[in-house]
Amino acid sequence: MASSADVDRAGRVMDLPQGTAPAVAKARDLPIAGVHVGALDGIRGLAILLVLIYHFGRSANSFGFAHPLLAASEIGWLGVDLFFVLSGFLITGILYDSQRRPGYFRNFYARRALRIFPLYYGALLIVVLLSLAWPGAGVWGTHSPAWLAFYLTNVLLAVEGPESAGILGHYWSLAIEEHFYLMWPFLVRWGSRRQLMAAAAAIILGALLLRVAMVIQGVDPEAIYILTPGRMDALATGALCSLAIRGQAGAMPFRTPAWAALLLCGAGALVVIMAQRSLGNYGALMQTIGYTLLAATFGGAILAGITTPWLKTVLEAGVLRWFGRYSYGLYVWHPIVAVILFYTPLTAALGVQPGAGDIGAAALVLSGIAGSILVALISFHCWEKPFLGLKKAFS
Repeated sequence: MASSADVDRAGRVMDLPQGTAPAVAKARDLPIAGVHVGALDGIRGLAILLVLIYHFGRSANSFGFAHPLLAASEIGWLGVDLFFVLSGFLITGILYDSQRRPGYFRNFYARRALRIFPLYYGALLIVVLLSLAWPGAGVWGTHSPAWLAFYLTNVLLAVEGPESAGILGHYWSLAIEEHFYLMWPFLVRWGSRRQLMAAAAAIILGALLLRVAMVIQGVDPEAIYILTPGRMDALATGALCSLAIRGQAGAMPFRTPAWAALLLCGAGALVVIMAQRSLGNYGALMQTIGYTLLAATFGGAILAGITTPWLKTVLEAGVLRWFGRYSYGLYVWHPIVAVILFYTPLTAALGVQPGAGDIGAAALVLSGIAGSILVALISFHCWEKPFLGLKKAFS
C-alpha cells in the first residue's frame, strides 16, 4: 500500500539520477519530483477513511443499526482500489526518477523493506502469539501463517475461503502490492518511458480481459477480486499516469484529460453501480469493466489533484494529510482491533451482542475506531519510526 514512506523522512522524493536525458530531467519540474506533495497525502488519507468507513459500517450493521448512512458505507471498498492506483503512481515515479542511479535495486528494495516489513511481520507475530495464548477466540484462521509470511494471503483466501486467514484476511491487498514490487522494478530499470507506458497499457487491457474470462467461466467472485493478475490494472493505471507526466511538457497539459477521465469514467462506474443495483464489488459488471473504470477515475483524480489549484488545496486539508500519514498502520491494525472487540468472546463479556442495536453497541464501535487510531499511533512512533530512520542509508 502506498504510504508516506514513498517519500523520505524529509518529505522529498528520490532525486533524479545524474546525467538523465532531457525528457527525464524535465521531471524536476513536476510537483512530485524533489518536493513533498501534500495533495498525495490527502488522497492517501481519503483512501484509508473509505476503508475505515467500510469496515466499521459493516460492524455497526452487525450490531443492529440500520441507518441509511451505514448502507452508503458499502462504497468504502473503493478505498483499496484508490490505494492501488496511488501505489502504482508513486512507486513508478520513484523507480523511473532513479532509473540510472547506482544501487537502483538495492536502494529500492531496502527502503521498501524498512517501511513495509516491520509493521507487516510485527502485526503477524502479535497475532500468532495471541492465537497461542487465546486459542478459543475463533478468529485466528484455519491455515498456517506461513501463507501470510510469504505474501500469499490472497492465494490462500481464493483457494480455501475467507475463514482461512482469519483476522488477517485484509493482508490480501498487501500481497498484491508486494507482487507488484517484485515485478515492476525490473521492467522500469531497462525500459524507456514509451516502452513502459505501452507495458502499463497492455497490463490494463490484459487484467480486464482476464476478469471477463473468469466471470464467463464462473470463477468465484472473491477469487476474481483478490487474485493478483486480475487486479494489476489499478496499479498499472497509476504507473501509466506517473509516466505520462514525466514527458518534456510536464504535468500541466494533463489537467484537462485528467478531469475528463475523472468525470467520464466516474460516470461510467456510477452507471455500473446503478445497473447492478448494488454498491458491492462482486457483481459481474463491476468485476469486469467496473474495476477498470474505477482505476481510470482514480488515475484522473490523482492528476487533477496535483494540477488543479483548488482541488489541491482541498486535498491538502490537515485532517486528510494526518490520516494519510498513518494510513499504513491504520490499515494493518484496524481489523485486528475491530475483530477482537466485535467478534470474539470478549464482545459478550463486555455486555454487547450482535443485533442489539443499543447504546452499548454504539459505544463499542466507537471504541473500536478510537482503539485502532491509538494502536496505529503507538505502532508508528514506537516501532516503525526507528526502522524508517535507517532509510537514509539507501537514499
